[in-house]
Amino acid sequence: MKKTLLLLAFLYGSFQMLYSQNQEDGVVSFKLPVRNSLKYNRFLINPTFSFVREQGSTLSFYNKRQWIQFDDAPQTYLVSYSGRYRDNEGVSVGLFQQNYGVLTTFGGVANFAHNVVLQEDSNLTFGLNVGFYKSGLNRGAVISNYVDPSLEAVPSNSLLTVNPGINYGIGSLDFGVSMNNLVLYNFNTSKMVADDPEKSVQAHVMHTGYIDSYGFFDRSKFSAIISSEFKKEKTVISGLMLFSVPKGIWMQGGYNTVYGVSGGLGLNLTPKISVEYNFEKGIGNLSNFGSSHEVVFAYRFSSKNYDNSGDEEEGALITPSEKKKYAYVKPKEKESTILSPIDANKLKEQQDALAKAKAEEKEKQLAAAKAKTQVIVEAPKEKEVAKTVDIVKPKETVVAQAPKAKEAPKAVEIAKPKADNAAEAQRIADAKAKADATAEAQRIADAKAKADATAEAQRIADAKAKANATAEAQRIADAKAKADATAEAQRIADAKAKADATAEAQRIADAKAKADATAEAQRITDAKAKADATAEAQRIADAKAKADATAEAQRIADA
Repeated sequence: MKKTLLLLAFLYGSFQMLYSQNQEDGVVSFKLPVRNSLKYNRFLINPTFSFVREQGSTLSFYNKRQWIQFDDAPQTYLVSYSGRYRDNEGVSVGLFQQNYGVLTTFGGVANFAHNVVLQEDSNLTFGLNVGFYKSGLNRGAVISNYVDPSLEAVPSNSLLTVNPGINYGIGSLDFGVSMNNLVLYNFNTSKMVADDPEKSVQAHVMHTGYIDSYGFFDRSKFSAIISSEFKKEKTVISGLMLFSVPKGIWMQGGYNTVYGVSGGLGLNLTPKISVEYNFEKGIGNLSNFGSSHEVVFAYRFSSKNYDNSGDEEEGALITPSEKKKYAYVKPKEKESTILSPIDANKLKEQQDALAKAKAEEKEKQLAAAKAKTQVIVEAPKEKEVAKTVDIVKPKETVVAQAPKAKEAPKAVEIAKPKADNAAEAQRIADAKAKADATAEAQRIADAKAKADATAEAQRIADAKAKANATAEAQRIADAKAKADATAEAQRIADAKAKADATAEAQRIADAKAKADATAEAQRITDAKAKADATAEAQRIADAKAKADATAEAQRIADA
């Protein structure tokens, strides 16, 4: 009997998300209880958080068991993918199932966020969550000793919800607002659901920063979010903070005015696989409901769609062995021995001019030697002529001709200076030709040396220009990488803080719903007890009346 009463309590009152059976039976508001984590599924806190302070892409598996000391207590299952899509956009998708006693919801949610850069350190992000799900009675979970017509009348409903949000980020701070269940449309009734208890406006303030320290805590990340959820009949205030160290370990804790306190611990098992556990304990009116437990398994993807160089470097329990990397050294290029066509023509002209000068000089030397030989040979002929005259002619003739014979040496003497002058002229001409050839050869050598020096200077200038261009390109690449890393780190911090705020708001709402469920269960118990008491009194009265009637009949018969 106690188990049946508990199931009825969840059916009629759990979380205040079940509407009056007289209005819309089986309708459940869209509310996923991921309020205790600033690490995963932050887009359910605020639709912009799939981009704000977000890094990389993550596939996660989430399970929450609430108030585990009760049979058939609420459970939530969620598998989701969330991450950056482009440099200014984020997307998330998820499938979920929630079991509230004998009531079950199953559906999916899609998210899109777009970021607009306003200034260097400020931006405005718009986000939207759209969910579609079915809610109705899980007849397999109903345990009853008799057929309850009211349970048979509970229908299944197909619902569509729209949740927009906006976030303004400046530096390490984020300010945002979201509309939860702004639209909740029931396809079965073809109209909007009225008086949705989970319809609310949620505002948040989030801070994300890093600790500049030494050793284990150097570059540790700290995120904190405070949010207020304004509903029609109540206001839920929550706070959540996360502290993460670069070794791949994080801790988080929070408080919700409805659901109480929470604490959690996370660890990177490998650089891509992580696990997170969160514990939630009700206080106040929900203290008797006990504790709730959340477990998340996540897989992190490496981004290929955009530059993700700014992702946070996180350690892990198990790290793969690093493969030894060998630097590739480009072999030194040998200087080419092949001349360009222009240089080849210049060298050929120089070689031809040098060969021509040598040939001309050799011809001049041969001509000078030939001329000298002719002078030496012709001089003795004049002497021989004189002797011939002396032999042939008679004496008188000889006497008469003697003076002419004496004049022959004079002719030879006159011819000899003339030959010497010719030789001297030839020598001078040869010397001049040799000097001209030497000067031409020197000119050609100087031209070649100048051409070589010009080519060497050009090669050195080209090498220096290439080195300068390489250094400038490296400097620009380094500056861009640094700027991208800074922007990515800021985006991740913003996204994490926003997720924490949303989780805390959810925890407060769950605590209040639990208190309401307890009150409803007590009311049902009291009503049943009263009904049982009334029936028992009626049975006693009937028995007494019957006994009195029997006694009266017996008395009359005796009389």
